[in-house]
Amino acid sequence: MKARYVDSLIKVFPADAPGAGRLASAEFIAARNQHVNLQIALRSAQPIAGLSARLEPPKDGQGDIIVDSDVSLRQVGYVVVGSHTPHSPSDELVGAAPGWYPDALLPLPLDLEANRTHSLWVEIHVPLSAPPGVYRGAVDIGNNQQTLARLPFRLTVAAAVVPVKRSLDVTNWFSLGDAISRQFFGVAAFSAGWWKLVGNVARVFAAHRQNVVFTPLMELIQPKVAGGRLRYDFSNFDRWVETFQAAGVTYVEGSHLLTRSYYSAPLGVPIFQRKGNEVVTETLPPDSPQASRFLAGFLSALNRHLQRKGWKPIYFQHVLDEAHGNEIPSYGRIAAQVRRYMPGVKTIDAIDAEHIPETIRRDCDIWVPQLGRFDNNVNLLEQRIASGHPVWYYTCLYPQKRYINRLMDFPLIKTRLLAWLDFRYGFTGFLHWGGNSWTPKPLLDTQPVINNNTQLLPSGDAFIYYPDRKRMTFASSIRMETFLAGIEDYELLHQLQAKRPAQAKRLAARAISSFTDYVRDPVAFRKIESELIAAASKSRAGNGGK
Repeated sequence: MKARYVDSLIKVFPADAPGAGRLASAEFIAARNQHVNLQIALRSAQPIAGLSARLEPPKDGQGDIIVDSDVSLRQVGYVVVGSHTPHSPSDELVGAAPGWYPDALLPLPLDLEANRTHSLWVEIHVPLSAPPGVYRGAVDIGNNQQTLARLPFRLTVAAAVVPVKRSLDVTNWFSLGDAISRQFFGVAAFSAGWWKLVGNVARVFAAHRQNVVFTPLMELIQPKVAGGRLRYDFSNFDRWVETFQAAGVTYVEGSHLLTRSYYSAPLGVPIFQRKGNEVVTETLPPDSPQASRFLAGFLSALNRHLQRKGWKPIYFQHVLDEAHGNEIPSYGRIAAQVRRYMPGVKTIDAIDAEHIPETIRRDCDIWVPQLGRFDNNVNLLEQRIASGHPVWYYTCLYPQKRYINRLMDFPLIKTRLLAWLDFRYGFTGFLHWGGNSWTPKPLLDTQPVINNNTQLLPSGDAFIYYPDRKRMTFASSIRMETFLAGIEDYELLHQLQAKRPAQAKRLAARAISSFTDYVRDPVAFRKIESELIAAASKSRAGNGGK
């Protein structure tokens, strides 16, 4: 069996020849409280069953262990990509389509097929308490019979520290509704098993520095009829929020008050409607007086509850996703009700930065424009940020072409740079719609058709996690771990900016010159990464190590 280290920014494909992509040296650098990803490519002329791996913990010259527990060793599973992302030049893509692509991170052991390259993903979380210095470790690979490969490595731990506190707001929309929970995890919504699932997912999110949780109001807040009026039970809502808070997720984004079944469909307001002593759910036109009366009562009740719990400062309210065209007046009417009945609560929505009507400028507090649609409006967004309003950005199907995105047939460095783009342009958040929009077989269908669309989605746009029924949680992907690494880069840049803003700005500009001009070579990126860690270490030393 041939085994070699390959840069974790390189995707390893089944047809990769022995030796392809080998790192010049197995030397890695990390800040404290940072995750280090080591990738090992494997290939054998004969099949090998039951391959597993073990980390020999990195030790310093005195034999002290840097870490012996916060480590994961997983295989990189292959998934099917049926077609390349449209409108993207061939030099912006990797792999062949249709074909097998590395993405899902799955448990070991691995059954290695003959003459088919596979890879292992070793992730080490360097503890905050680790003394700076050089540590040496190794990864042993084998099966029950013998050790088949031993790969030593050297890890330099710098003085820099990735802050525990999150500065970048991150959300991956997801669903744990009854249908999807039953299908993929075998539990009904609000059952004991479901709440265990919610807790596990919350910990996965927090571990990947996701600090904002999409919260389905109409599913969690339970209506009831009391005294001839609608009343609301917030027990499930509270347990949801508290579960995510306990895991380390800070902010709550309330689901959209205006909805549509697809982009050009009519708008509707989902409401609870009293029918005698029963409550049913209906969807009414946004200009319906009945919808307005419902929102007045519902939002007032939610506001009072958030006030009692002390959650208003951490709560954001969605009005309508991607409001456009003749939808804008409806957006304004519903947003006005949020202002009236939930004073002080910030509104947040995905918007079209190529055309921002006055209503959106006035009624949307946190703008979330789509990457690839604000190239000519950077000045407007800068003015918005300078006025004290946060701006995030989002990806959804787009951008394609030469932009960065986290699609499966894009190089991983594009995923790593998403958070760098946030810092480069002063944005403070990232939103993506597809955390777990799975079809029945996610490994075999990475390009589902959703809503009334007729075209396949770009590969991987619909989800970045995979269902793990055995462990009742979300399994990660190499794209998610790479995205996490980029978030940690952002935190180091943000920290450096406080002490040496010009240096932080220069490093970000070297990584990203413009929306379509950025570092594409992993070797070149590693030099920038090393300079960032060195600069953050020096800045920390200049602050007395605090």
